[in-house]
Amino acid sequence: SISPAISISTRSQVLCVEFSPFEWSRGLLAVGLPNSVAVYSFKFKEEGDGSSEEYEQVWEWHVSSQPISMSWSPSSTLRAAPCCLQIAVASADNTVMQISSDLGETNTVQDILSHSDFVNSVTYNGDSGTFVASTGDDLTARVWESSSQMQIAKFLLTSPGMVVCFHPEDPDVLLVAEKKGVLRVYSVSSGCSTLFLRCRGPLLSADWSIPDPALIVAAGVKGLTVWNVASLQPHSDAVEVGSGERVLSVQVCRSTPGLVATHATPHTVRVTHLHSNKVPIAAHLKVVGGMSWHQNLPYLAVGSDRKILLWKIDNV
Repeated sequence: SISPAISISTRSQVLCVEFSPFEWSRGLLAVGLPNSVAVYSFKFKEEGDGSSEEYEQVWEWHVSSQPISMSWSPSSTLRAAPCCLQIAVASADNTVMQISSDLGETNTVQDILSHSDFVNSVTYNGDSGTFVASTGDDLTARVWESSSQMQIAKFLLTSPGMVVCFHPEDPDVLLVAEKKGVLRVYSVSSGCSTLFLRCRGPLLSADWSIPDPALIVAAGVKGLTVWNVASLQPHSDAVEVGSGERVLSVQVCRSTPGLVATHATPHTVRVTHLHSNKVPIAAHLKVVGGMSWHQNLPYLAVGSDRKILLWKIDNV
């Protein structure tokens, strides 16, 4: 195990973290705290230039309910005038809201959608951000237009929806992972399911690989289940994590193929390579409040109690 490259103290417990996955807002990290959403800007050192990592908090917005899941809008940027921060936040009060700011005097909050039970996941689609999807314990996955806030699709599930994520290359294709171990891929425009996958439940997390979009990874009772969906009949492989612990969350690296981060019981964060026995990081933390990979650099952000920890993953 290696020490974090950056450790930032916060005044309250970190509940979730999310790096922006878009080129024009890369380096922005949203941090969900019990009563607010904060945004940090990071500048990471390049190999051989002798510089060091730098960061600053650029914005914070107080919220009335705890953030559960966050997703960055492609509209976010600090490289244009005026600046724009836009984040969808799923909260503990069963609602999804869209928070926008120009980092000046204009801050807006729009309540987009209410589920009838706990919301577990929210996400924008593609580089356009035309759609936003969410899912939760009310046995539905919902999709709406981000500009009009009109619901355009509602998918009925057979168990609580744990994760929604859009295909890395096709903004019409949506993955919904259910707690009982069912994963379905939907076409939003047609409203039809195009792929059905199954693993042993309970499934608590899943992710779609950006470097290799044929790869879908789910977290379960005994490690990970990995599918290659490039073939007409996708096959699955079981990948053990640690000594077979239950995996609570999985995040596939956005920059390095085959690299995944897992949060396993009780409070262990590991970075593992799916195609080798390498485990660059195994950190035992007091509590884990979310994980997120940088878009194109091998940095992993982890919320840990009252800290934000960032590791750099080398030599993988």
